[in-house]
Amino acid sequence: MKHFLRYAILSGLFLLPVLAGQTIRAQAIKTNIPLTLTGNPNIGFEWSVGRQMTVNADVLWAPYMFKKNEEVFRALIGSVDFRYYINPRYYYTNDLWDGFYVGPYAMAGNFNIGLKRKDESKTNYRHKGWGVSSGITCGYKFYLSARFRLDVNIGAGYAHLQYDKYQLGGEYANFPLEIKKTRGYVGPTKAGVHIIYNIFK
Repeated sequence: MKHFLRYAILSGLFLLPVLAGQTIRAQAIKTNIPLTLTGNPNIGFEWSVGRQMTVNADVLWAPYMFKKNEEVFRALIGSVDFRYYINPRYYYTNDLWDGFYVGPYAMAGNFNIGLKRKDESKTNYRHKGWGVSSGITCGYKFYLSARFRLDVNIGAGYAHLQYDKYQLGGEYANFPLEIKKTRGYVGPTKAGVHIIYNIFK
């Protein structure tokens, strides 16, 4: 069941634009400013699928591996959310809206994370696995100019993680200490401050 849920969400992330068919029109490209400034490449797109309704898709890649202490912080995460704009402030010929929005989201990705603790007396570990999440996202899109917007958003919901646990560094670093551990979490799961470029005026 867990594997089915994982692959169903991953498939949905890539197939939603296809399933929406002729009504989808790519209109905006964006990047999450805090992630970009910290060196994490990311990109997002937004399409209109109906009056006051859009589909938003984001991809994040964290590529870091540090030779010192064999630390690693790598993740590839994709998310899709449907947005309904409530009483939008602006309307454009390409069906883009500004203002407050709310809607469901789905997110999935994999990770390989192991960072050294400040306390030298404690053993350091690395966790490698995957996760899926779904919930509600809301935000506000601010008008800056004919081409640019600022999108501030947050999401909360349920996240399920499955991972293997390894010792961080040393000769046994590639031998799992524990396998297929799982963890559930309910609470904030995503946030962003995006700068948006409107492809069409």
